[in-house]
Amino acid sequence: MQQDIKEQIFDKYFVNCEKAQLICNDLKIKRSEFSEIAKQIDNERQDELKEMRRIRQLYNNKQGENFEFTNFNEFYKWYITQFEKQKACCYYCKTEESVLTKLFEKKYTSVKRPNRGKHLEVERRDSDSNKYNKDNCVLACYFCNNDKSDIFSEDQYFEYLKDRKQFFDKQFQSLK
Repeated sequence: MQQDIKEQIFDKYFVNCEKAQLICNDLKIKRSEFSEIAKQIDNERQDELKEMRRIRQLYNNKQGENFEFTNFNEFYKWYITQFEKQKACCYYCKTEESVLTKLFEKKYTSVKRPNRGKHLEVERRDSDSNKYNKDNCVLACYFCNNDKSDIFSEDQYFEYLKDRKQFFDKQFQSLK
């Protein structure tokens, strides 16, 4: 029972940003109980919450006319599923996010936009449709996302790309 309430609070408070008092009313719990459970979640899931804040920033930055995810919860679940489906690698060059993170921390330190590069970014597979939705989006590294831009189709970009992963692997090996 307690675990079920904890998951509901996680979804309602941390994912959907519902107000604490409304959650207490909905779950029929006291505010003190809510605060205690929220504190437990904050302690137990620190890394996940940090990642969620980063993904929420992506969500907020992408919102606009062609953004078709209905809310953060839908986007968050898509992102996590896509990340797992792609095995934490760039959709195009297959470079692992952990390799990119290390490269940006140790080698590519003079980047003018410090919030980019360390993590996979949301990329539209078909830029002609210009839609950000679960069918048209993948996760791509900073380089592929910028390189593909709105110029190449997905197929054209794969043809162009051929040896990028090998380049990053060599760069990564030079750090050791």
